[in-house]
Amino acid sequence: MANSYAALSRHYDLIMTSGYYDYGAYARTLLAELGDHADVLELGVGTGLVCASLLELGGAGLRITGIDHTESMLTQARARLGDRVRLIRQDIVAMAAPPAFDAAYAVGGVWYCVQDEDSTSLYTHLTGEDDDTRALKNLAAALRPGAPLLLAVQQPHRDYHRPLPGGLEYAQEIRAVEENRYLEDYFVRQDGEVVMHQRCQYRAYPQDRADRLLAQCGFRFERVTGDGLLRRYVRG
Repeated sequence: MANSYAALSRHYDLIMTSGYYDYGAYARTLLAELGDHADVLELGVGTGLVCASLLELGGAGLRITGIDHTESMLTQARARLGDRVRLIRQDIVAMAAPPAFDAAYAVGGVWYCVQDEDSTSLYTHLTGEDDDTRALKNLAAALRPGAPLLLAVQQPHRDYHRPLPGGLEYAQEIRAVEENRYLEDYFVRQDGEVVMHQRCQYRAYPQDRADRLLAQCGFRFERVTGDGLLRRYVRG
């Protein structure tokens, strides 16, 4: 199972909409890449921020299904999106679905790519390669042949802190625990007191190893979008 964001969920929107991601930029590139693909799966829908941006920017013709395994995140997504998006509590490692989707994407959920100087890595919330393999094969089974898989490309994760509205402060601390495995601690503080702490573990695959893993599970690398925001794979 992927990392749970239960502790973080209360402050998630505040953190993410205060400069953590440019949701509009990701949504515009996603819309361009999705084209006429209508039945779309979001991997790690969280509180629904990406879906909301897609719908606001003209994605009304999309039929989006969002999966996440953290119920407190889905509760917020339901409040934000209503019946415009189908939302399902689902652990992708255990997902069984017929090939019903034309495309899938993730912006920080389950898998994403990190660009660090001249190298790129695939980061995963699943810390075991067996889990990644099962999850990717489950995803391939849920996509129709030729369906694109769009994975966000992010900047490197660094230790930092910054103010949030309401007199809060957000901080994150990252440390390597062994080769290609990392612990990230997220904090929200008020007047110096910790009011939220979430710890997540990540695994990073060098991009050549990641592309081989994806290929083994049915996905062929195609290209990086011109703005560098997405890596595009295609279901064979």
